[in-house]
Amino acid sequence: MSTAKIDSSYIASSSFLQDAIDVFPDPIFIKDRAHRFTGCNASLCRLIGRSREEIIGADDTAFFPADQVRVFWELDDQLLKGGVPNENEEMLTDGNGSVRRIWTRKYPMRDADGQIVGLCGIITDVTPIRARLELAAELAAEHQKQKAARDAQSALLDRLAAPLIQIWRGVLLLPMIGALSARRASQIRESALAAIVHTRSTFLLIDITGVPTVDDSSAVDLLRTVQAAQLLGCRSIVCGIGAETARTLVSLNVNFAGLQTRSTLQDGLQYALGILASPTATPGAGSGESSGR
Repeated sequence: MSTAKIDSSYIASSSFLQDAIDVFPDPIFIKDRAHRFTGCNASLCRLIGRSREEIIGADDTAFFPADQVRVFWELDDQLLKGGVPNENEEMLTDGNGSVRRIWTRKYPMRDADGQIVGLCGIITDVTPIRARLELAAELAAEHQKQKAARDAQSALLDRLAAPLIQIWRGVLLLPMIGALSARRASQIRESALAAIVHTRSTFLLIDITGVPTVDDSSAVDLLRTVQAAQLLGCRSIVCGIGAETARTLVSLNVNFAGLQTRSTLQDGLQYALGILASPTATPGAGSGESSGR
């Protein structure tokens, strides 16, 4: 292990202090109350693209655009007057003409009597960090935009897969196509109830011929639609129930009272129109009725 010691006279010299701040990768500068540079490290020289001799004694106007100098000096003056250190994000044009985004910390420098005679500043180039943050924000915004587009497309497909059509005065048709998820069933129920109120319909024909399977949750939602429509004074007729759907409905511990079913849409429409043509007639009994009637 080396036992070499730093010479005490070197430590006391200005060269030692200069060499010490030159070690730091972040640019460091010292200014007097007139905004003149009185000291800096090698990193600041590289940032500005000037030698230490060119920097010392000059002020910011020799190196930076007027709009940037105005910001620098405004913040300098706040510290020189109030003596409170500050930290700020600023824009700086470097020696290559590139505009950098920097984070500057400034601290007051005082003489032996405690009077503020200048300031010391440390610069951190946050341009790469900001670029990554802005890219991340752009990607997040694009993700949200794409998600919103997918959601809107999904909602449109749901509406197209289960449109509500007034096929006769007082008769609404709800043809359903594709898998009936719980989410779709809930959306369909809300749309159907709104349409019933708007059209003052007496019958809602729910055609599930195009639905391959119905799980327990979807079946319950379907029955809830029927029950909700009934509360609005609208009778529901479920048409096109397949064998698998029938087994699912039977397996549920629910009351099928008031649920009319027909094997085909044509039979369901005939049944509804027959009731409308004979207001005094009563609908056929229960869910076991078939299209043969």
